[in-house]
Amino acid sequence: MASFHAALRGTGLGIPSKVLTNEDLAKFVDTNDEWIRTRTGIRERRLLDREKGESLSLLGAQAAQEALDKAGIKAEELDAVICCTATPDTWMPISASRILGHLRGRVAVDVFTADLNAACSGYLAGLHVANNFIRSGLHKKVLVVGGDIFSSIIDWTDRTTCILFGDGVGASVLEAVEEADASTAPVILGARFGTLADFDHFLAVEGGGSAAPFTSAEFESRKKRPVISMNGQEVFKLACKHMAQKAHEVLADSGYTTRDVRWFVPHQANLRIIEMVARMAEMPMDRVYVNVDRWGNTSAGTVAVALAEMQRGGMLKKGDLVLLDVFGGGFTYGAMLLRWGTDAT
Repeated sequence: MASFHAALRGTGLGIPSKVLTNEDLAKFVDTNDEWIRTRTGIRERRLLDREKGESLSLLGAQAAQEALDKAGIKAEELDAVICCTATPDTWMPISASRILGHLRGRVAVDVFTADLNAACSGYLAGLHVANNFIRSGLHKKVLVVGGDIFSSIIDWTDRTTCILFGDGVGASVLEAVEEADASTAPVILGARFGTLADFDHFLAVEGGGSAAPFTSAEFESRKKRPVISMNGQEVFKLACKHMAQKAHEVLADSGYTTRDVRWFVPHQANLRIIEMVARMAEMPMDRVYVNVDRWGNTSAGTVAVALAEMQRGGMLKKGDLVLLDVFGGGFTYGAMLLRWGTDAT
């Protein structure tokens, strides 16, 4: 019986049209460019343009088509689509089915579709699910879309959160390769995940779910609002500790050290967290990919967007070890080690 590995064949970007700079923010929030850049490293972020018809699923389909083109795979060949997001277009229908519809039109097909919400860890969680689908032999070609539209859950009067987040979507196509081909394919070498349960008071969107629905008194009195709230200091400490821990663990599992890693791609929450995690994980900054200055924190999109940018820019070379590392609300966290198997295009 054949044994399979998951090869990451191609990546793509879904880029929102609007650009919101720090100077733009300062026009309606009590802040300024220097204050934001000093504390976060962010100078601008992207926002969805609804007037142009942009949506999570439409940007996801754009990213998916680029990833499929790079992989040399047709949408008709996919047998699973996973959309990793905390901000779907609608609660129903799911965004994964909308993305498939954008790619293939209104059809009935034998394709597994599902939305997965692990907040900022979503994309890595989606890759983990896809990897296990493929290794089990259940699916052969899987599309994983990771992204969020956090502009839809931001309180634009709260400068502690509104300066941090942006919108963005990335996609990856994974394909089954047999064990004999795994030495030259861009395979997932290992993954480690964890959860900090009952820490929801540090990072949450309290209103709008079934515990505080739109019809509830708490929602209507604005005690439970459908916007993100965060204790930044606590999130910083927990993120740094657990991201660094999982990075070391997945390398040890795979028999590698930080010296073997060509690129470290951490969750792009803010530059201070990135620099601290890199230090704790013993990764020099010249091997750390950073795009938070141009995108802000796109939640489930950060690592997906980063990989797509790196492939577009020709930064990923055959044989490169790439270490991915995330932390998100829940709290959820994890790290994954990839070997890039094809030259970037």
